[in-house]
Amino acid sequence: MQLAFFIGLATLYVGLSLALGALSPWKYESGILYWFLVPTVGLTCGAMAIAQLVQRFAPIPWTAERNFGSTPRRVHLSWRAAVRGPAILPVLFFPWYLVSVIWKTGDRGGRFIAAVIVAIALVAVALSIRKLRREVRLLRNGAVAMAFIDYRTNTGEDPWEGIRYHFMTVNGVAVSGRAYDRGYGVGEGSTVPVFYDPNRPKDHIAACACWLEADRAR
Repeated sequence: MQLAFFIGLATLYVGLSLALGALSPWKYESGILYWFLVPTVGLTCGAMAIAQLVQRFAPIPWTAERNFGSTPRRVHLSWRAAVRGPAILPVLFFPWYLVSVIWKTGDRGGRFIAAVIVAIALVAVALSIRKLRREVRLLRNGAVAMAFIDYRTNTGEDPWEGIRYHFMTVNGVAVSGRAYDRGYGVGEGSTVPVFYDPNRPKDHIAACACWLEADRAR
């Protein structure tokens, strides 16, 4: 269901951005200012505000059940990722336009800059895919422990703050780590599930730092 919601919301945001003129900033009287404030950055900011509101009411899976069962577990997109992921799509028209303008200049320097921007974008995509594959591996097949949150940056009002935590493996190995809370709002003194490789406990990920979620195997 979350994946279908992600696709539907992504289609909505991209379609709205295109309808508002994301591909043609020069056709409006306000020019680049309108294009920047409405169909790209402005739409993304509005979508992020909606996502911020939704994630405050989205369920936190480990509060209902802490026993994730045996491996392999079922892994799926989280509701937080389903609403936040599509929100960034409109702003991606901004680097697209920048690259297209630079490329059209035709000189060697401009095309080199455009190629560098594209290369950086491809590296970002590759790193994101690598992160998701690691999440799937640990959530599906990793051992589970409850980590204690030692510290959270700032006041706890921003759901994207950093946290520091520690946990004990089933073999009695003490492990500490840090992560970003991706919209779950975990506070200091609370606990959060950590999925780790039993052979390399330092290879672990906190549930609140994931775009994906794990359910008990069926």
